[in-house]
Amino acid sequence: MFDLYFESVFCKITKKLNMRLKNSMNRQMPTLKGLRAFEEVYLSESYTSAAKALNVQQPAISYQIKRLEEDLGIALFEKTRGRLVPTLQAHELFETISRAFGSIRKTAERLRYADQSPTLSIATYPGIGTYWLSPRLPHLSERLGLRTKVVTMVKDEDLLREDVDCWIAFGSGDWPGFDAKLLIQEEVGPVASPIVAEQIRESGDGTLPDHIAIIEQEDPEHRWLNWDAWLERTDSDWQPSGKRIVVNDHGLALHLALTGAGIALGWVGIIEDLIKGQSLVQLSPDLVTSQSGYWLLGPSGFLGTEDGQRIYETLASSA
Repeated sequence: MFDLYFESVFCKITKKLNMRLKNSMNRQMPTLKGLRAFEEVYLSESYTSAAKALNVQQPAISYQIKRLEEDLGIALFEKTRGRLVPTLQAHELFETISRAFGSIRKTAERLRYADQSPTLSIATYPGIGTYWLSPRLPHLSERLGLRTKVVTMVKDEDLLREDVDCWIAFGSGDWPGFDAKLLIQEEVGPVASPIVAEQIRESGDGTLPDHIAIIEQEDPEHRWLNWDAWLERTDSDWQPSGKRIVVNDHGLALHLALTGAGIALGWVGIIEDLIKGQSLVQLSPDLVTSQSGYWLLGPSGFLGTEDGQRIYETLASSA
């Protein structure tokens, strides 16, 4: 019984405190109607003109201004020779609310028309989206005169289920029901951060220091070139350490390499910007190539359209 009584008293106290807080907040913030009426009167210096602008009767404007003046405890307008003249306090108030209303109007306009703007949507892998596609989006958007939207997925089955205009996917070019055109042929080589590259150079014998890991991308379907394929097909005398990190996405492998966690195999066409910017260092001139690569996909007939051709030409020219 005591617990129930205590709970009842506590609820009543909490309710009273919430009401006081609400009333306090209401006293601090003037009404929106009053502020809008003030804005229009300030701009037009006329109750009549303000009433027309807000599609209300003049007495309603007079009432809102009176309430606002009472709330603030100041006079906002003075009559001089038959016209309304803002007071110094009115100038200060208008400066504040004009910025606030301006921001609200700008945001509302952007949201109002956001879904009406034509958009090109592309689905691809996180690594491609981050390190290759994103720097090319401004040029692509400008060329097409469209906003661009990128959706990323790790698995192909998820990627191709996305409801988008086109896709960038890895494979040999065989996607039944899709148009496909090669963007970047598979060509891989080892890369690392500048710090890790310097540590390897200092070792001088072609053996990776024990603390430097090999970063592998798991590939149960044997779709892309891996470290074993690179070692077999090159004249490299590398002797990789036994330390390995396995990830399920090329983008994550590149991220780990960039942070100095180890050495990754990089698709040369994908990481060209990172190498030019010296964020990654190509550790060997030996590269291995296959018949696979990254392809631009679209629904049947898409690449024959004007937009499809422009998308391919824009992306291929920077590949």
